[in-house]
Amino acid sequence: MKIEKLSSKEYEEFASNHPYLTFHQKEYWGKLKKTNGWNYELVGARRNGKIVGATLLLYKVFPFNLKLFYAPRGFLLDFDDFELLDMFTSAIKRYIKKQKGFMLKIDPYVEYKSRDIDGDIVEGIDHTGLVNKMKELGYQHYGFNKNITKELQPRWLFVLDLKGKTEDKIFADFNRHYRKAIRKALKLGLTVEQVDKSGLEDYKKIMEHTSERRGFVDRPYSYYANMYNIIGDDLVINICYLDLVKGITNLENEIAEIKGYQDIKDNHLEQIAKDEEKILEYRQLQEEFGDRIPLAGTMSIVCGKEYLNLFGGAYERFMKYDAQYLIKWETIKDALNRGSEIYNFYGITGNFDKDNPMYGIYEFKRGFHGRVVELIGEFDLVISRPKYYLYSILIKIYKLVKRIIKR
Repeated sequence: MKIEKLSSKEYEEFASNHPYLTFHQKEYWGKLKKTNGWNYELVGARRNGKIVGATLLLYKVFPFNLKLFYAPRGFLLDFDDFELLDMFTSAIKRYIKKQKGFMLKIDPYVEYKSRDIDGDIVEGIDHTGLVNKMKELGYQHYGFNKNITKELQPRWLFVLDLKGKTEDKIFADFNRHYRKAIRKALKLGLTVEQVDKSGLEDYKKIMEHTSERRGFVDRPYSYYANMYNIIGDDLVINICYLDLVKGITNLENEIAEIKGYQDIKDNHLEQIAKDEEKILEYRQLQEEFGDRIPLAGTMSIVCGKEYLNLFGGAYERFMKYDAQYLIKWETIKDALNRGSEIYNFYGITGNFDKDNPMYGIYEFKRGFHGRVVELIGEFDLVISRPKYYLYSILIKIYKLVKRIIKR
């Protein structure tokens, strides 16, 4: 078997129908990473003239002429065919060696063991044999990490299966508090809009605030703009706005409706008082911000059967309006309307202890119902051991310097 370069057309045709396809294996991801210092190739292997395996290969040259290759989310390959995996591994190892590469990193989009909503193992998928086979073939496994930040891409995900479900069924399965929050948000004038590039500025400001609040480094505006320009129609940006005019109208209508009751009880009077207080609050917000306020935003990618919620954030000041629940619901409905079979909430921790500092990420996503997905993890295929050893030392030094600077 021989690895060869593929044209964009034949690669995309093969990739578009592959069960392990993710946006990381689309050519547009290579183009996007090229704006950030990487290069890419589309390569594959044939059997009897037919492509049986392919991958997007990212590569980058580091100091000391260290050329690293990375197949994001692994190969587009039948990983259950061990003979094919063996031949493809040997072929790509020869190919990378010829390209002066010292290693290949992969993190296949292959589920390790089936798990339920609580993260407990259930009957179904078990790829223990695959992990062992990859180790036999020379892949060095990073282990079954549970920390969301330990690897290049999240190993633990939370997904909601949409296939065969209706909006009513999906909504009914949500946590009772979530259903109440969504209904309340609609009453208070919150709306979710899918925006074009003109909405990127609002989205970027939301992410800047969220990064400061949660302590992560946000990407520059140019990164999001490049995503919009390169990924195109597969990229979906949603922003939840507080429409103050709509909210005031809804509240005034509710007050008028209550006052029209023949028998007005104490709880009705309490509701009128709450609505009038909220109207006053909204009028004060109008003076400060105008008629509309962006509250939260999400950036998603639609690829194959999956609708993946990649990034998201919200303003802390306006969290009480529950935009974070409504925007998820509206994007889930969008996924359903597009015919997506899976809504991917993306990364979670694999540590399900409630005292885990990152448990809240999982807990929030869990309220929408769904299941935990555990992937097989990250692997290094070493081509040149001396260069790999040098690279490992340089990475450790780099991480140490970063920690010192952060302090």
